[in-house]
Amino acid sequence: MKKTEKTAKRPAAAESDYVTNKVLTVFAGGILLMAFSAYLRKGLSYASSFPTAYWVARASEWAGLILAAAGIVIHGRQLARGSYNGKTLFNGVGLLMLGLPLSLCGYLMLDFGPESAMHALYLLIPAAAILYLVYAVYPREFFTLAAAMTADAVLLWLVAKSAVSNSFADKTWLFFALGLAVCAGLEGLYLGSRKEGGQIKMGKFVLRLFDRQTKHALVAGVAGGSAALLAASFLLGGGLGYYAVYAMAAALFVMAVYYTVRMM
Repeated sequence: MKKTEKTAKRPAAAESDYVTNKVLTVFAGGILLMAFSAYLRKGLSYASSFPTAYWVARASEWAGLILAAAGIVIHGRQLARGSYNGKTLFNGVGLLMLGLPLSLCGYLMLDFGPESAMHALYLLIPAAAILYLVYAVYPREFFTLAAAMTADAVLLWLVAKSAVSNSFADKTWLFFALGLAVCAGLEGLYLGSRKEGGQIKMGKFVLRLFDRQTKHALVAGVAGGSAALLAASFLLGGGLGYYAVYAMAAALFVMAVYYTVRMM
């Protein structure tokens, strides 16, 4: 009996180690990205170092996009061949997770200024690492909802920032439209995956987004609430967007407490 229990515990312990290693890798990457952002902020703030920092930031923007695209291609091939290894981040998913933040860092530094970008990245980078922790540990429905809410929070900040910027005022509508697209996408993913128990199936590719018991009212409430905050920020003034971001963060915190209690 004891031997059977030990045998059963080994796979569970090994799986826990894989999850821990991946989470630690993501957090370490976040620390390195924050150090890189601090270098760009300092370099872009002084005339003597500006040219070099500018080209480094521009290179990171495009290199990140290339890495992200390569990650998508590699991940697709691995899934098609059945060679995807979810126990490590040294694969297409890892490239995607490296490329997108790297590109975003360069874009924010150059288009919104080093100080504003740094303030945003101090929030975005830890938020992305925490999102991965949610993905690895919490129920899948919480990760999907949290990812959508985080994306909308970022777009709310962009709506608020661009609304008071002379050079980016014409992009406010674009950030607003992207936020609404995230809300519509969340609702569409739920409706599209409901028949499959919360999964999206495309041939051999299977992606679980929700649990079987996920309530439609919860998903619709998150999508509708996020859309309402976006509309209020867009129509009533950019300054409201900052308060909307705080409201979104508070809602995420409440959800995190709820799912943590539910898992106990």
